[in-house]
Amino acid sequence: MGRFVALLSGDNVPLGLGELRALLDVLGGSLVGERSHARLPEFVANARTARDVAWRSALVKETVMKLFEVETREVGRSFDLLLDELPRPRGPIAVRALKLEEVPVRRTEVERWVASRLLEEWKGVSVDLERPGEVIRVYVTSRSVIGGTLVGVRDNEGLARRSPVNRPFRLPSTLKPKEARVVVNLARVPLGGTLLDPFAGSGAILLEASALGYMTFGVEVKGWVARGARRNLNAFGLGGLSEVVAADSRLLPLRCRFDGVATDPPYGKSTTVVGGRRSELVDAVIGELLDSIGRGRRVVVVYPEGPDLPEILRSDKVVERYSYRVHSALVRTVNVLAA
Repeated sequence: MGRFVALLSGDNVPLGLGELRALLDVLGGSLVGERSHARLPEFVANARTARDVAWRSALVKETVMKLFEVETREVGRSFDLLLDELPRPRGPIAVRALKLEEVPVRRTEVERWVASRLLEEWKGVSVDLERPGEVIRVYVTSRSVIGGTLVGVRDNEGLARRSPVNRPFRLPSTLKPKEARVVVNLARVPLGGTLLDPFAGSGAILLEASALGYMTFGVEVKGWVARGARRNLNAFGLGGLSEVVAADSRLLPLRCRFDGVATDPPYGKSTTVVGGRRSELVDAVIGELLDSIGRGRRVVVVYPEGPDLPEILRSDKVVERYSYRVHSALVRTVNVLAA
Protein backbone atom coordinates (compact mmCIF):
# COMPACT_ATOMS: atom_id res chain seq x y z
CA MET A 1 0.00 0.00 0.00
CA GLY A 2 1.20 3.49 -0.81
CA ARG A 3 0.09 7.09 -0.60
CA PHE A 4 -1.25 8.68 -3.76
CA VAL A 5 -2.55 12.05 -4.92
CA ALA A 6 -5.48 12.51 -7.30
CA LEU A 7 -5.89 15.56 -9.52
CA LEU A 8 -9.60 16.43 -9.67
CA SER A 9 -11.14 18.29 -12.56
CA GLY A 10 -11.87 21.90 -11.66
CA ASP A 11 -15.38 21.70 -13.14
CA ASN A 12 -17.04 20.30 -10.01
CA VAL A 13 -14.69 19.47 -7.13
CA PRO A 14 -17.35 18.10 -4.71
CA LEU A 15 -18.69 15.74 -7.38
CA GLY A 16 -15.16 14.67 -8.31
CA LEU A 17 -14.36 13.92 -4.68
CA GLY A 18 -17.56 11.91 -4.38
CA GLU A 19 -16.63 9.91 -7.47
CA LEU A 20 -13.14 9.25 -6.08
CA ARG A 21 -14.60 8.03 -2.78
CA ALA A 22 -16.99 5.71 -4.65
CA LEU A 23 -14.19 4.28 -6.80
CA LEU A 24 -12.08 3.56 -3.73
CA ASP A 25 -15.06 1.79 -2.15
CA VAL A 26 -15.21 -0.51 -5.18
CA LEU A 27 -11.51 -0.97 -5.96
CA GLY A 28 -10.13 -0.91 -2.43
CA GLY A 29 -8.52 2.06 -0.74
CA SER A 30 -9.32 4.96 1.54
CA LEU A 31 -9.18 8.72 1.45
CA VAL A 32 -6.73 10.55 3.71
CA GLY A 33 -8.44 13.24 5.74
CA GLU A 34 -6.25 16.28 5.20
CA ARG A 35 -5.85 18.04 1.83
CA SER A 36 -3.29 20.67 0.92
CA HIS A 37 -5.54 21.83 -1.94
CA ALA A 38 -9.20 21.19 -2.81
CA ARG A 39 -8.29 19.59 -6.14
CA LEU A 40 -5.59 17.33 -4.67
CA PRO A 41 -7.16 14.72 -2.37
CA GLU A 42 -4.83 12.00 -1.13
CA PHE A 43 -5.61 8.34 -0.67
CA VAL A 44 -4.03 5.08 0.41
CA ALA A 45 -4.18 2.12 -1.97
CA ASN A 46 -2.02 -0.21 -4.00
CA ALA A 47 -0.49 0.91 -7.30
CA ARG A 48 -2.97 -0.97 -9.48
CA THR A 49 -5.92 0.62 -7.72
CA ALA A 50 -4.35 4.06 -8.10
CA ARG A 51 -3.95 3.44 -11.83
CA ASP A 52 -7.48 2.10 -12.27
CA VAL A 53 -9.05 4.95 -10.27
CA ALA A 54 -7.88 7.44 -12.89
CA TRP A 55 -8.69 5.29 -15.93
CA ARG A 56 -12.23 4.50 -14.75
CA SER A 57 -13.02 8.04 -13.63
CA ALA A 58 -14.67 11.02 -15.27
CA LEU A 59 -13.48 13.73 -12.90
CA VAL A 60 -10.19 12.32 -11.62
CA LYS A 61 -7.80 13.48 -14.34
CA GLU A 62 -4.73 11.59 -13.10
CA THR A 63 -3.13 9.95 -10.08
CA VAL A 64 0.46 10.04 -8.81
CA MET A 65 2.45 8.15 -6.20
CA LYS A 66 3.43 10.89 -3.76
CA LEU A 67 7.19 11.45 -3.43
CA PHE A 68 7.43 14.88 -1.77
CA GLU A 69 5.60 17.95 -0.50
CA VAL A 70 7.41 21.23 0.02
CA GLU A 71 6.22 24.71 0.95
CA THR A 72 6.09 26.91 -2.15
CA ARG A 73 8.32 29.49 -0.54
CA GLU A 74 11.05 26.81 -0.37
CA VAL A 75 11.28 26.38 -4.15
CA GLY A 76 14.95 26.32 -5.14
CA ARG A 77 16.15 24.84 -1.86
CA SER A 78 17.01 21.24 -1.09
CA PHE A 79 14.15 19.09 0.22
CA ASP A 80 13.58 15.67 1.73
CA LEU A 81 11.73 12.85 -0.02
CA LEU A 82 8.90 10.98 1.69
CA LEU A 83 10.11 7.47 0.84
CA ASP A 84 13.20 5.92 2.41
CA GLU A 85 13.70 3.74 -0.66
CA LEU A 86 12.81 5.63 -3.83
CA PRO A 87 11.59 3.31 -6.62
CA ARG A 88 13.98 3.56 -9.54
CA PRO A 89 12.28 4.83 -12.72
CA ARG A 90 11.83 2.71 -15.84
CA GLY A 91 14.20 4.65 -18.08
CA PRO A 92 14.68 8.43 -18.46
CA ILE A 93 12.39 10.85 -16.67
CA ALA A 94 10.49 14.01 -17.56
CA VAL A 95 9.30 16.42 -14.87
CA ARG A 96 6.10 18.21 -15.78
CA ALA A 97 4.66 20.89 -13.50
CA LEU A 98 1.12 22.22 -13.36
CA LYS A 99 0.24 25.47 -11.59
CA LEU A 100 -3.17 25.18 -9.93
CA GLU A 101 -3.00 28.77 -8.67
CA GLU A 102 -1.18 31.92 -9.69
CA VAL A 103 2.14 31.94 -7.85
CA PRO A 104 5.32 34.00 -8.41
CA VAL A 105 7.38 31.08 -9.67
CA ARG A 106 7.88 29.86 -13.24
CA ARG A 107 6.80 26.37 -14.19
CA THR A 108 10.13 25.62 -15.90
CA GLU A 109 11.97 26.73 -12.78
CA VAL A 110 10.03 24.22 -10.70
CA GLU A 111 10.68 21.45 -13.22
CA ARG A 112 14.46 22.00 -13.24
CA TRP A 113 14.55 22.22 -9.42
CA VAL A 114 12.66 18.94 -8.95
CA ALA A 115 14.64 17.11 -11.65
CA SER A 116 17.92 18.17 -10.07
CA ARG A 117 16.87 16.85 -6.66
CA LEU A 118 15.59 13.53 -7.97
CA LEU A 119 18.69 12.90 -10.07
CA GLU A 120 20.73 13.17 -6.87
CA GLU A 121 18.91 10.01 -5.74
CA TRP A 122 18.71 8.28 -9.12
CA LYS A 123 22.34 8.11 -10.16
CA GLY A 124 22.73 7.36 -13.85
CA VAL A 125 19.15 8.27 -14.76
CA SER A 126 18.79 10.79 -17.58
CA VAL A 127 16.13 13.31 -18.62
CA ASP A 128 14.17 12.85 -21.86
CA LEU A 129 11.34 15.33 -22.37
CA GLU A 130 10.19 13.73 -25.61
CA ARG A 131 10.09 9.99 -24.76
CA PRO A 132 10.38 9.53 -20.99
CA GLY A 133 10.14 6.15 -19.33
CA GLU A 134 8.61 7.81 -16.27
CA VAL A 135 6.76 11.10 -15.84
CA ILE A 136 7.16 13.02 -12.58
CA ARG A 137 4.07 15.18 -12.06
CA VAL A 138 4.38 18.30 -9.91
CA TYR A 139 1.43 20.40 -8.69
CA VAL A 140 2.14 23.98 -7.63
CA THR A 141 -0.26 25.84 -5.34
CA SER A 142 0.06 29.00 -3.29
CA ARG A 143 0.74 26.87 -0.23
CA SER A 144 2.83 23.92 -1.39
CA VAL A 145 4.50 22.01 -4.18
CA ILE A 146 3.46 18.34 -4.35
CA GLY A 147 5.06 15.81 -6.67
CA GLY A 148 5.20 12.15 -7.51
CA THR A 149 5.38 9.48 -10.17
CA LEU A 150 2.46 9.50 -12.60
CA VAL A 151 0.66 6.16 -12.31
CA GLY A 152 -2.80 6.66 -13.82
CA VAL A 153 -4.49 8.82 -16.45
CA ARG A 154 -8.17 9.23 -17.30
CA ASP A 155 -9.44 7.48 -20.45
CA ASN A 156 -9.88 10.72 -22.38
CA GLU A 157 -9.75 8.99 -25.75
CA GLY A 158 -12.55 6.58 -24.93
CA LEU A 159 -14.75 9.28 -23.42
CA ALA A 160 -14.29 11.47 -26.50
CA ARG A 161 -15.00 8.56 -28.86
CA ARG A 162 -18.43 7.97 -27.24
CA SER A 163 -19.45 11.64 -27.48
CA PRO A 164 -23.09 12.18 -28.56
CA VAL A 165 -21.90 13.57 -31.92
CA ASN A 166 -20.33 10.18 -32.67
CA ARG A 167 -23.41 8.13 -31.80
CA PRO A 168 -25.70 6.97 -34.62
CA PHE A 169 -28.77 7.75 -32.50
CA ARG A 170 -29.21 10.90 -30.41
CA LEU A 171 -31.84 12.54 -28.22
CA PRO A 172 -31.94 16.12 -26.85
CA SER A 173 -30.48 16.63 -23.36
CA THR A 174 -28.74 13.26 -23.29
CA LEU A 175 -25.91 12.91 -20.79
CA LYS A 176 -22.40 13.42 -22.08
CA PRO A 177 -19.91 10.60 -21.46
CA LYS A 178 -18.28 12.24 -18.42
CA GLU A 179 -21.67 12.95 -16.84
CA ALA A 180 -22.81 9.37 -17.42
CA ARG A 181 -19.50 7.92 -16.20
CA VAL A 182 -19.78 9.79 -12.88
CA VAL A 183 -23.30 8.47 -12.35
CA VAL A 184 -22.15 4.90 -13.02
CA ASN A 185 -19.23 5.18 -10.60
CA LEU A 186 -21.39 6.66 -7.84
CA ALA A 187 -23.56 3.52 -8.04
CA ARG A 188 -20.62 1.52 -6.59
CA VAL A 189 -21.31 -1.62 -8.60
CA PRO A 190 -18.74 -4.35 -7.79
CA LEU A 191 -16.33 -5.23 -10.60
CA GLY A 192 -18.03 -7.60 -13.02
CA GLY A 193 -21.47 -6.76 -11.57
CA THR A 194 -24.76 -5.84 -13.22
CA LEU A 195 -26.23 -2.35 -13.51
CA LEU A 196 -29.82 -1.39 -14.33
CA ASP A 197 -31.02 1.80 -16.03
CA PRO A 198 -34.84 1.87 -15.83
CA PHE A 199 -35.05 5.00 -18.03
CA ALA A 200 -32.45 4.07 -20.61
CA GLY A 201 -33.21 6.67 -23.29
CA SER A 202 -30.51 6.66 -25.96
CA GLY A 203 -28.24 4.56 -23.74
CA ALA A 204 -25.70 7.12 -22.45
CA ILE A 205 -25.42 5.45 -19.03
CA LEU A 206 -25.43 1.95 -20.52
CA LEU A 207 -22.57 2.93 -22.84
CA GLU A 208 -20.31 4.07 -20.00
CA ALA A 209 -21.19 1.19 -17.71
CA SER A 210 -20.54 -1.34 -20.47
CA ALA A 211 -17.24 0.38 -21.34
CA LEU A 212 -16.21 -0.24 -17.71
CA GLY A 213 -16.91 -3.95 -18.09
CA TYR A 214 -20.29 -4.11 -16.33
CA MET A 215 -23.20 -6.17 -17.58
CA THR A 216 -26.03 -3.70 -18.15
CA PHE A 217 -29.78 -3.88 -18.56
CA GLY A 218 -31.84 -0.98 -19.85
CA VAL A 219 -35.60 -0.41 -19.93
CA GLU A 220 -37.12 2.17 -22.27
CA VAL A 221 -40.87 2.65 -22.75
CA LYS A 222 -40.66 3.79 -26.37
CA GLY A 223 -39.74 1.08 -28.83
CA TRP A 224 -38.03 3.36 -31.34
CA VAL A 225 -35.84 4.84 -28.59
CA ALA A 226 -34.94 1.37 -27.27
CA ARG A 227 -33.89 0.39 -30.78
CA GLY A 228 -31.78 3.55 -30.98
CA ALA A 229 -30.04 2.70 -27.71
CA ARG A 230 -29.19 -0.74 -29.08
CA ARG A 231 -27.76 0.88 -32.21
CA ASN A 232 -25.51 3.05 -30.06
CA LEU A 233 -24.25 0.12 -28.01
CA ASN A 234 -23.56 -1.97 -31.11
CA ALA A 235 -21.80 0.95 -32.81
CA PHE A 236 -19.16 0.94 -30.07
CA GLY A 237 -18.88 -2.84 -29.83
CA LEU A 238 -20.68 -2.99 -26.48
CA GLY A 239 -23.88 -4.75 -27.47
CA GLY A 240 -22.69 -8.06 -26.05
CA LEU A 241 -22.52 -6.59 -22.53
CA SER A 242 -25.93 -4.92 -22.59
CA GLU A 243 -29.59 -5.70 -23.12
CA VAL A 244 -32.25 -3.06 -23.82
CA VAL A 245 -35.96 -3.87 -23.79
CA ALA A 246 -38.97 -1.77 -24.74
CA ALA A 247 -41.22 -1.81 -21.67
CA ASP A 248 -42.77 0.31 -18.94
CA SER A 249 -40.22 0.60 -16.13
CA ARG A 250 -43.06 0.37 -13.61
CA LEU A 251 -43.57 -3.21 -14.83
CA LEU A 252 -40.01 -4.43 -15.11
CA PRO A 253 -39.95 -7.53 -17.35
CA LEU A 254 -37.10 -9.20 -15.41
CA ARG A 255 -37.39 -9.78 -11.68
CA CYS A 256 -33.73 -10.33 -10.92
CA ARG A 257 -31.39 -8.70 -8.46
CA PHE A 258 -29.08 -5.99 -9.78
CA ASP A 259 -25.89 -4.76 -8.12
CA GLY A 260 -26.74 -1.10 -8.65
CA VAL A 261 -28.99 1.34 -10.47
CA ALA A 262 -28.04 4.48 -12.37
CA THR A 263 -30.56 6.49 -14.34
CA ASP A 264 -31.45 9.82 -15.92
CA PRO A 265 -35.28 9.98 -16.10
CA PRO A 266 -36.89 11.84 -19.01
CA TYR A 267 -37.37 15.60 -18.87
CA GLY A 268 -37.36 18.59 -21.20
CA LYS A 269 -39.94 20.30 -23.43
CA SER A 270 -39.97 17.45 -25.95
CA THR A 271 -40.44 14.77 -23.28
CA THR A 272 -43.71 12.92 -22.85
CA VAL A 273 -44.50 10.70 -19.87
CA VAL A 274 -46.94 7.83 -20.28
CA GLY A 275 -49.55 7.57 -17.54
CA GLY A 276 -48.96 10.39 -15.05
CA ARG A 277 -46.60 13.14 -13.93
CA ARG A 278 -42.86 12.72 -14.27
CA SER A 279 -42.17 12.99 -10.52
CA GLU A 280 -44.83 10.37 -9.75
CA LEU A 281 -43.24 8.04 -12.29
CA VAL A 282 -39.83 8.43 -10.66
CA ASP A 283 -41.29 7.92 -7.18
CA ALA A 284 -42.97 4.70 -8.26
CA VAL A 285 -39.99 3.18 -10.09
CA ILE A 286 -37.21 4.23 -7.72
CA GLY A 287 -39.29 3.36 -4.66
CA GLU A 288 -39.85 -0.19 -5.95
CA LEU A 289 -36.17 -0.61 -6.83
CA LEU A 290 -35.05 0.50 -3.37
CA ASP A 291 -37.32 -2.16 -1.89
CA SER A 292 -36.05 -4.93 -4.16
CA ILE A 293 -32.34 -4.21 -4.62
CA GLY A 294 -29.89 -5.70 -2.12
CA ARG A 295 -29.39 -3.96 1.20
CA GLY A 296 -26.66 -1.32 1.05
CA ARG A 297 -26.76 -1.10 -2.76
CA ARG A 298 -26.94 2.30 -4.41
CA VAL A 299 -29.50 3.87 -6.73
CA VAL A 300 -28.27 7.01 -8.48
CA VAL A 301 -30.80 9.37 -10.05
CA VAL A 302 -30.07 12.45 -12.15
CA TYR A 303 -32.90 14.97 -11.95
CA PRO A 304 -33.30 18.67 -12.78
CA GLU A 305 -33.34 21.10 -9.88
CA GLY A 306 -36.75 22.68 -9.24
CA PRO A 307 -40.13 22.36 -7.51
CA ASP A 308 -40.95 19.10 -9.35
CA LEU A 309 -38.36 17.12 -7.35
CA PRO A 310 -39.87 13.68 -6.58
CA GLU A 311 -40.65 12.82 -2.98
CA ILE A 312 -38.17 9.92 -3.01
CA LEU A 313 -35.40 12.43 -3.78
CA ARG A 314 -36.42 14.51 -0.76
CA SER A 315 -36.35 11.53 1.60
CA ASP A 316 -33.69 10.29 4.00
CA LYS A 317 -32.83 7.58 1.47
CA VAL A 318 -30.63 10.20 -0.21
CA VAL A 319 -27.14 9.84 1.27
CA GLU A 320 -25.27 12.05 -1.22
CA ARG A 321 -26.41 14.93 -3.43
CA TYR A 322 -24.45 16.97 -5.96
CA SER A 323 -25.46 19.54 -8.54
CA TYR A 324 -24.03 21.18 -11.65
CA ARG A 325 -25.24 23.73 -14.17
CA VAL A 326 -25.75 22.56 -17.74
CA HIS A 327 -26.92 25.91 -19.09
CA SER A 328 -28.80 28.99 -17.87
CA ALA A 329 -32.12 27.13 -17.69
CA LEU A 330 -30.96 23.74 -16.41
CA VAL A 331 -29.23 22.65 -13.20
CA ARG A 332 -28.96 18.90 -12.77
CA THR A 333 -28.86 17.22 -9.37
CA VAL A 334 -27.15 13.87 -8.88
CA ASN A 335 -28.81 11.97 -6.06
CA VAL A 336 -27.30 8.84 -4.47
CA LEU A 337 -29.84 6.75 -2.55
CA ALA A 338 -29.02 3.80 -0.31
CA ALA A 339 -31.27 0.77 -0.09
